[in-house]
Amino acid sequence: MILGIDPANEYSAFVVVENDLSAVVDKGKISNLELQDKISNWKAENYPIDYVAIEGIQSFGMPVGQTTFETCYFIGRLLQQFESLGIYPSLVYRSEEKMALCHSMKAKDSNIRQALVDRFAKDTPNKGKGTKKEPGFFYGFKSDIYSALAVACVFYEKMNESGCNHEI
Repeated sequence: MILGIDPANEYSAFVVVENDLSAVVDKGKISNLELQDKISNWKAENYPIDYVAIEGIQSFGMPVGQTTFETCYFIGRLLQQFESLGIYPSLVYRSEEKMALCHSMKAKDSNIRQALVDRFAKDTPNKGKGTKKEPGFFYGFKSDIYSALAVACVFYEKMNESGCNHEI
């Protein structure tokens, strides 16, 4: 399975998808401490995470605030935690997501979300969310969870382009 993470300074979004992106196995937006605990528990429970992709921070020359630096520190903690478990995450940058999913650096969150809907739930009612009784592919998704899925999708595409099909 692929774990995609959209990190932030306090609460991060994650999504676990099948290696072929056919199904969402787990998802959420939780505190960073909860996420780190969840990662430790996954390993302890032999949860089959094959690959990890984390959205990286990249500079566009604009000033950033303290929360951006706190997010950078958290990414470092995640990398260290995974490496201690013998898992070596890949960083996926926002510019890669924009180009891979929307083919434009001008893409916004709404464009990325629509590209995901078009890919996984095209021509379905309620943009693939479904209902409690009949949940769709995106049932329970919130904005940051879409970002975590975008990270996993771009990682998947990069992995397939490089011909990589081995476990990390």
